[in-house]
Amino acid sequence: MIYTILAGAGKGKRLNSFIPKAFVELKHKKLFLYSIEKFYKFSDKIFIAFPPKYVAKYEKILKEFSKVIVLKGGKKRQDSILKCLKKIENEGGIVLIHDVARPFVSDKLIEKVIRGTKRYGACIPVCKIPDTIKEIDKRFVKKTLNREKIYIVQTPQGFKLDLIKKAYSKVEEKKWEGSDDSFFLEKIRYNKIYCIDGERTNIKITYPEDLFFAEFLLTKWEKG
Repeated sequence: MIYTILAGAGKGKRLNSFIPKAFVELKHKKLFLYSIEKFYKFSDKIFIAFPPKYVAKYEKILKEFSKVIVLKGGKKRQDSILKCLKKIENEGGIVLIHDVARPFVSDKLIEKVIRGTKRYGACIPVCKIPDTIKEIDKRFVKKTLNREKIYIVQTPQGFKLDLIKKAYSKVEEKKWEGSDDSFFLEKIRYNKIYCIDGERTNIKITYPEDLFFAEFLLTKWEKG
């Protein structure tokens, strides 16, 4: 069984949006729909976390997607993921965890994450950093970091269900905090998180200018 969890409960403050990020429109389509459509054929079930006051409305709207279950998100991203994991009764199979803020994930990348997860138990996509990286404190440079060992991490991230549930049970118990699901596997000392090459076009919509770039990409792809 392959499950997908879509994190879509963010408020979108950095996007300067008056509505939550998941519901921002990109080329006349709400952002979260790109992810649902992309993961639908790979998943037996999809759990999507929305801000609580939007759940009832979108449960009705998404009825045509029979695999999709809409849940109330938590205060933090990790709270939303935990709520979704608790709804998956099965301990076998794998789960893909993805941010709806990344609408351009490709079929090829999803397939690679699935293969890596089945083989290693955990798989994440990463990208090399082309720029010089410096650690800065109070506007002053402390040191230059070795960019050959530093990578940007993307989603979807894939995990065997029993493994990620074990990690998140510790998150709940120990009150750990993190912005990345694989971080919690590090915390339980799992040392086989397999890394595959991510995709430069798998951008995350975070700031207003990201929407302009996203629309540019869509227009370019539509024109071929």
